[in-house]
Amino acid sequence: MLSSCPVEVQDRLGWLSSGRFIRALAPIAGLALVAVVLYNATAVDRVPPTYQVKLSSILPGTDLAQTLTSIDIVFSEQVRHSTAEAAFSISPHVAVSPHWQGLTLILTPAARLPLSTLFKVHIGPGIQDIAGNSQGKTQDLSFTTVGQPIVQSVVPAQKAALIAVDTTIQVTFDRQMDNEKTLAAVAIVPDAPFTATWNGPTLSIVPKNSLSFATTYTVKIDGAVDTDGIELSPYETTFTTVGMGLRATGLIPAANVAGISVRSPIAVIMDGPIDPSSIADAIHLTPPVSGQTEVMTLPDDRQPSTPATASPSQLAASPVAVTNNVLVFTPDSPLAAHTTYTASMGSDIRRTDGEAATAESWTFTTGEPSTNALNQIVYLSDLGGVANVWLMNPDGSNQHQVTAELVPVSGFDVSGDGSAIAFAAGGVVKRTSIDGSNVHVLTAAGAFDYSPQFTPDGTAIVVGRRDAAGVDQGYWRIPVVSGADPKQVSPDGAPGLGSVALRGDELTGSSGVPSWAPRAAFSADGNTMLLVRGADNAVELVDMTGANPPQVLALTGNSRPIWDPQDNAFYVVASADQGATWSCYQVTTSGATTLIGPAAGDLTVSGGGSVAFAVRDADGSTHLVYAATGSSATSTVLTSDPAWGDGSPSFSPDGSLIVFGRFAPQSPSAAASVVSGGIWVVRTDGSGLTQLATNGAYPIWLP
Repeated sequence: MLSSCPVEVQDRLGWLSSGRFIRALAPIAGLALVAVVLYNATAVDRVPPTYQVKLSSILPGTDLAQTLTSIDIVFSEQVRHSTAEAAFSISPHVAVSPHWQGLTLILTPAARLPLSTLFKVHIGPGIQDIAGNSQGKTQDLSFTTVGQPIVQSVVPAQKAALIAVDTTIQVTFDRQMDNEKTLAAVAIVPDAPFTATWNGPTLSIVPKNSLSFATTYTVKIDGAVDTDGIELSPYETTFTTVGMGLRATGLIPAANVAGISVRSPIAVIMDGPIDPSSIADAIHLTPPVSGQTEVMTLPDDRQPSTPATASPSQLAASPVAVTNNVLVFTPDSPLAAHTTYTASMGSDIRRTDGEAATAESWTFTTGEPSTNALNQIVYLSDLGGVANVWLMNPDGSNQHQVTAELVPVSGFDVSGDGSAIAFAAGGVVKRTSIDGSNVHVLTAAGAFDYSPQFTPDGTAIVVGRRDAAGVDQGYWRIPVVSGADPKQVSPDGAPGLGSVALRGDELTGSSGVPSWAPRAAFSADGNTMLLVRGADNAVELVDMTGANPPQVLALTGNSRPIWDPQDNAFYVVASADQGATWSCYQVTTSGATTLIGPAAGDLTVSGGGSVAFAVRDADGSTHLVYAATGSSATSTVLTSDPAWGDGSPSFSPDGSLIVFGRFAPQSPSAAASVVSGGIWVVRTDGSGLTQLATNGAYPIWLP
């Protein structure tokens, strides 16, 4: 083929030396050079590694390293391990164990680092990555290790005083502690068992029982360690509990009593002044009841000086006044009837000098108020904690409180229709509906009123009055509706100040009622009043029309007189010889007196003309007898138990039964300790003697 197609080789390769070849080769060479450059730039690593040095364990909130910390070096890429480990040094020197985790070199000290020591970490040059690129820079890190754990704060504060006995102790450490070991290291001296909880580094210690009052406690912590096992130096803190300088002397309503008024305040009477700033939410009721809490001083009508005419009961010892010592919770609305409430007062209450009160908790049960008191028995009782007016059915059932005063009700009277009651407490006379609502204060400012008694027509109330200085203002007629425009009906004879000295059921130890109680009777037309004066027990006849001046009779009384419509005359137990002997006297509206027969005090007349009154036995005790008024028939002895004195008789509406009060017979000077024998009922023939109430005094059976 070659021989048949001869070609000149020189001619075939001649193009290589031509200009076209040279021009074509230049672009190719340029592309190759770019490719080489790109290869070196992308495939060959020329950048040395970077890194960060940090500590694995820092105490929270600080820059202190914990003693079991490691030094971590985090690289940006894989490095030659030996170059990295060789670049590390620490001063002071400690042996470390290297460990790799991915790109991180973890250098763990072979032993716990010493406390409170400054360390300097140095990373030298020469760290190489896998490609052999070497880091020429250096880096330093300084850190200080923690010291021993400490107590950062404690509650109550060190050496704190006046600490509540139900306080919670809180100890806050500067770091997380080993909970179990630290708790085992805690002790309270004197010993006080406790429970404990943790909230981070804070230990809360809650005594299982109230701490003792006025006691210094020491909280000791010995052997506690933090989570690294570092031991806390032995620690002690002390505090002193508040002294039990404020004690409750009275609870109103009293504990475990049924029949309490639904309008009763809840009060704790203390033996010292209360700091008003400590009373917020002091009293709670269960079931819950909203209301207002305040500190107050009990009304106090004790006289500034003792008049020469003071009665024995007025001279009874009374306590020294204490101001701002009563904590009172007043419900916003009446309590529920027939409901048992639990009242609680915490120990946060303080006396003005900082001393604490003892916590109190008690229960009481409400009664159901009556809308009318007709054919019910009304009486005084301190069952609720202080003498108030109570009502009950004729068989003794449904005993419930009517008035809800915090000081003794010294006298009361019920309107003829049974719908309203007038009463005096602490020298203030009030009128309310029989259910305790619609309270009206009838006493004028700057006056002390006692012995309230409705007039027969129910339009007015007669009271004995003294001014603020104790000056006798006599007796006044106050209109019921307005209370305004009072009219003086007698210029003197009002009871003296001091009714708050009454105690218990206000029994005097003998027949008769205290001078602050109502001791008057009105003629049927209301024009004449027979009065046993409170100041001197003199019997006085008062013309209510004002046509004639009051007439003081030559008699000394000790009980409430009565009007007998059958004889159209008054009857009163009195003495014509200054108390040497006592008898029943009839007194006409003109003032004529007739001796009826021996009597010791307290009498009552039925609508049918019968009379029941007290007589004194040879042993000095008083008992009840029954007879027809003005009759010469033999009297019937109704009671004769020598263990008790009997008084305050009152006929049932039909005259077949007599309700009366019993008491342990004592001298009037021992009135503060007289024991009530309760309220009883007996038939007019002496049969059917039955106890209706185990407490109380001065019952009246309303018509």
